[in-house]
Amino acid sequence: IGGMHFAAKACGVPCEVASAFDINPIANDVYRHNFKDTAVSSRNIESISAEELDNYRADVFLMSPPCQPYTRQGLQAGSSDPRSRSFLVLLDALPNLQNPPRYILIENVKGFDTSETRAETIRVLHSCSYAVEEYLISPRQCGIPNSRLRYYLLATHVPGGDTGTLPSLDAALSQDVLITLPVLSSGLLASSATLRHASQSVAASTAAEASGEERSAAA
Repeated sequence: IGGMHFAAKACGVPCEVASAFDINPIANDVYRHNFKDTAVSSRNIESISAEELDNYRADVFLMSPPCQPYTRQGLQAGSSDPRSRSFLVLLDALPNLQNPPRYILIENVKGFDTSETRAETIRVLHSCSYAVEEYLISPRQCGIPNSRLRYYLLATHVPGGDTGTLPSLDAALSQDVLITLPVLSSGLLASSATLRHASQSVAASTAAEASGEERSAAA
């Protein structure tokens, strides 16, 4: 319904969402209502070819695959759960892209971090020259009154560079990471003096880096 799109806009980095994908027609109707100027594709992600993804020339892939295969309250079937197939298809397409995204963001529930899907994701990303960072973050660590722990993976394309070793996960978000989180225009993070102070320097560095608009394909 546009949660990733909203977050991309709220973080302050100029961006244009190239396309959004979902097979659920109701979710797509809500997305169109929330973001009238964004193309929404009502189709099964499994039908999208590497050639089609290449044509978007997206700088960023924002991915929030179904969480049911990984949630601690479920069967935790992981990659064997049919609902994980759409994500695995995109993962399989990544090595075949002529125009791979510069950045990839993956969000999921606590439980993805211990799944075989996560291990395969890391393997593919490293084989495609991506450096990877992973975090387990609760909204309350960002000043939001919600204690639901979430998994985040940030991948940066570094052709010919050092992609590092298999990273370890740490549920405690470091202060170095915390102070780089931007203060939203809604003021949700404004209760933290540390965040307020840090946002000024972060905004300056972000503006210096964002010489043009990023294009993202939200799945």
